[in-house]
Amino acid sequence: MNDCTIHAAAWLGPEGYGNDQTGLQAWPASLQEDLSRGNLDCLHWSLLSPSDPSRFLRMDLMCRLGFLAVELLAVDFAALPGGRREALGVCVESSTGSLDADIRFIQNPRPSIFAYTLPSTVIGEICIRHGFKGPVLSLISPDTEGADALAEGSEWIRGGEAEMAVCLGIEALNPLRTAAIHRPTFLSPSGWHGMALLLGPPAHTPREKPLVAGSLQKICRKWCAVPEHTC
Repeated sequence: MNDCTIHAAAWLGPEGYGNDQTGLQAWPASLQEDLSRGNLDCLHWSLLSPSDPSRFLRMDLMCRLGFLAVELLAVDFAALPGGRREALGVCVESSTGSLDADIRFIQNPRPSIFAYTLPSTVIGEICIRHGFKGPVLSLISPDTEGADALAEGSEWIRGGEAEMAVCLGIEALNPLRTAAIHRPTFLSPSGWHGMALLLGPPAHTPREKPLVAGSLQKICRKWCAVPEHTC
């Protein structure tokens, strides 16, 4: 992994949200009550910007978490040199996938919900916003730490398939919607998080960090100062 470095890291979950520059920040007081009750529909784009992109308003929870995690990286992708943006890959790993949207569709079978019953939809939403055209992959795994997404993204870079890679781990289960189903035992008590790493070759920037052995979750928690006891 010596030829890959971490250019940015981001985290959002019950503990708060932030990145490797800001560290973990608490959710606004206006959201804390809703989040404590498991109402994740309150996670709006307005946390980061005064206006919501039109696409964000109709997104499911998985897409919202992925969209917000990439935005929290605080990277100006449009300013990347050369063809890096068009050669930037996106790999997403999840153990629950689009289950939250699947439940919503069963309860209310509408076409606008059906579009989000694929766990790969979040990749399309991210690529549309930022113009990424590199390799993409959606992984469903019992591992909630995103180790496979991290390994895949770093392999793309080492093998020359991508100039850079965004590796995401997303668990998107709204407790208010999953109360009626059997909860998988491998899930954490919180049931949701969004985490992202931007990988690339060494660029010798102040923000850059070496990529060391470990899972996506452990690295994001470390660089974003997320307490380990909340796992």
